[in-house]
Amino acid sequence: MNKTRTQIANELFNQGDRLSIADPVYKQWIFRYTFLELEKDLGEHGDITTDGLSKRNTTIAARVYANTSGVAAGLSEINYFLAASNPVFKPGIKKIAITQELSDGSTFKKDDVLLECKGRAQDILKVERVMLNLLHHMSGIATHAQSIVTQAKKANKNVLIVPTRKTTWGLLDKKAVHIGGGGTHRLDLSDAVLIKDNHLALYNNDLRSLLLDYHPPTSPYRFFEIEIDTKNTALPIAHVIRDLQKNNALPDPAVIMFDNMKPGDIEKQIALFKKAHLYDHFIFEASGGITKKSVQSYARSGVDVISMGSLTQTLHPIDLSLEIGMP
Repeated sequence: MNKTRTQIANELFNQGDRLSIADPVYKQWIFRYTFLELEKDLGEHGDITTDGLSKRNTTIAARVYANTSGVAAGLSEINYFLAASNPVFKPGIKKIAITQELSDGSTFKKDDVLLECKGRAQDILKVERVMLNLLHHMSGIATHAQSIVTQAKKANKNVLIVPTRKTTWGLLDKKAVHIGGGGTHRLDLSDAVLIKDNHLALYNNDLRSLLLDYHPPTSPYRFFEIEIDTKNTALPIAHVIRDLQKNNALPDPAVIMFDNMKPGDIEKQIALFKKAHLYDHFIFEASGGITKKSVQSYARSGVDVISMGSLTQTLHPIDLSLEIGMP
């Protein structure tokens, strides 16, 4: 390896910079949880509460306040939704100006202002819940991710913490983890090869037969990874993969995922890879039931990457509120 293991792990498992408005796939995810959510929230007859108020056309300024501390995430998505997007996506809603007091990744404390929006009262009240839901959700994940990353790096400053595909809001969840200091892992099924237990079941759990039969995709992909959940299979399979690497049939390095293994067992496996002179041809990932309580033990095991479903499944929404005042 000419690059460090940390550099390689980040190249393979961290595409956070791609998750922006400029990316058309990511923009579709934003659309889903903003414009389509607004359409569903308005129902067939719109905001019948605000529409009954004579002051609905009054120009107002509204601020989003934090009711607790956390890490801001979702601000760029809200700016696109309310201020920068094509008005055709928000029928009946006139321009809402956004002033961000913070940026994504900034930490905030109770009573801090995240953003201010100015526009007609009826428009701001219509988008209030969709806006707060997104900020609650993404900021909650970013805050939780940051606490996990901080904990893990106390044990291993180079380890990369990443989410799995067990997400509620897809790429928005992965973006929030990235904002909290983690990586992204696969963005979709076409992003990388990951051979898991259900693929192996097609070959009667004969991993060697699967590898020898496997035809790599002709489309570009970022990494080749195989899940290992039995201690005695890791090294023999690594030799098969190494032979395929020598023939340019598989990328070098490949990725070994130690699934549901204890940290001590993983540490012993990595030592065997070093003894067999295979260490430099693999990146190592730990996965399976890892929590904030156990993440330091896994970080110390010597893995390069730790994937955790709890980053996005165990949600801790940040409490935010919108308060209206006159401009």
